[in-house]
Amino acid sequence: MIEPTVAWMVHLDRGTPDEIEGTLSANEWELVFTDAASPETARFPFVDIVSVKRVLGSPVFTVGWRRDDETRRTAFYLTRPPPLGTLGSPGGPPNARDLTVATPFRRSGRWRQRRENTRYLAATSVSLKDRRDALVTQIRAAMKQARGEAS
Repeated sequence: MIEPTVAWMVHLDRGTPDEIEGTLSANEWELVFTDAASPETARFPFVDIVSVKRVLGSPVFTVGWRRDDETRRTAFYLTRPPPLGTLGSPGGPPNARDLTVATPFRRSGRWRQRRENTRYLAATSVSLKDRRDALVTQIRAAMKQARGEAS
């Protein structure tokens, strides 16, 4: 089964993305994320998981899951995520620079931040690619087993 792995969980379908550091593990019936800062756990039963996808070129994979007839997505980073709130999310500091302003000679700060985030994830993915792929394979196998499908 899945060995406990340090990861950061980000729920993608909510308003502002917040990363939560913790430990990703699994038992026979569900994927379990335990928050490092509190005793809370997030549980994703394998029968409710509808998809598991690798994000190529990064140490990230996403899990699509169902709850109350609604499909949601959660990303798991195997390294600390780049700053998620700097891409122009509302609610930032009132005197912060507008990252969307571009001039003819300079690209926008938002574009630059995305490029830096992509480079960071690509650099860290080299050492974590095998671990990410193994986790995705194990989760997919557990999904099939929970549904009673043949391997």
